[in-house]
Amino acid sequence: MVMAGSLIEAILIEHLEWLEGPGNETRLRKYTLNEAITQCENKGEISETTAKLCSAIKDYRNLIHPGRVVRDSVPAPDQSNALIVTALVGKIAQEIAIKRSARSGLTAEQLLRKIERDSGSMAIFHHLLRQVRSQEKRRFLIDVLPSAYTERSAYTDFDYDASLLTRLSTAFRLALNDSDEHAAVVARQFYNLILNGDSTEISLYSEAFFRAPDIKHLEIDERDTVVDYLIGSVAPNQNGDDYTRTKGIGPFLKAENFQQFLTPVLRHVLSPRPSQLAKDYLAWELVSLSAELQPEAKAYLLRLAKSQDKRGNTDHAATLREYADWVDLGF
Repeated sequence: MVMAGSLIEAILIEHLEWLEGPGNETRLRKYTLNEAITQCENKGEISETTAKLCSAIKDYRNLIHPGRVVRDSVPAPDQSNALIVTALVGKIAQEIAIKRSARSGLTAEQLLRKIERDSGSMAIFHHLLRQVRSQEKRRFLIDVLPSAYTERSAYTDFDYDASLLTRLSTAFRLALNDSDEHAAVVARQFYNLILNGDSTEISLYSEAFFRAPDIKHLEIDERDTVVDYLIGSVAPNQNGDDYTRTKGIGPFLKAENFQQFLTPVLRHVLSPRPSQLAKDYLAWELVSLSAELQPEAKAYLLRLAKSQDKRGNTDHAATLREYADWVDLGF
């Protein structure tokens, strides 16, 4: 009887924690069985009949305190009481399960299975997200989807499915855009990965999930670490046709890393067959530089232009001056 009372109390309090979300655990775990029953009944999580049955069992919960049993003249339970209480535990669990199922919508795992099995799922993904609770979105972003991407990326040539990996990456971005409350946690996951992960893990995550604008969700010192990683390890390996991983980094650049950012991009911009994507990318990043960096960035580009003039590379010099003008264009 005592164990049954404890089980019911645990089920009800755990369900209240699930309903109210993270941050309320300490307060809710101070609830007595009677308070948990009252709260669940008031919220409509258990029926009035079930609440009354639960209230009746709280006297037997006090059997763990013999002095109180004697003082309050609590009648000793018999086998029939035990059978009723056992059935009540099952009824409570069933009612809570039904309520939770109705509220929870899709789980992170169900969302993943849909993406895996339906190549057209991205067309309706925003509708699917409406059926996912915030806590499940967090699990999807932090654990379920990154784990799935890592696993599928390691498949052999026969099982490898590039279109699935693209869907997983797209789903991550759509879910994150729909989950502002989790943006900082997700961004910090990449920061921690840079500090503690291996090169394969970091590369996979930056390729599939992290994007430069996500830096805004980090603390200042964390931002510097991520920016230095992106311009030191990612930017030099971009081939001029894909700047997905660093697009939007402009606002977070500083005087000490601007030249390091600029050098690999200029190689593609000033090549005999310049990449139009690289040219557009550089212009966009220059326009978005912080006001503090703009004067130094413009001066540096003009110095490069002057150096090219001296070498007789007038076309390159003209291009660099054009980019210098972009710096303080101020859209």
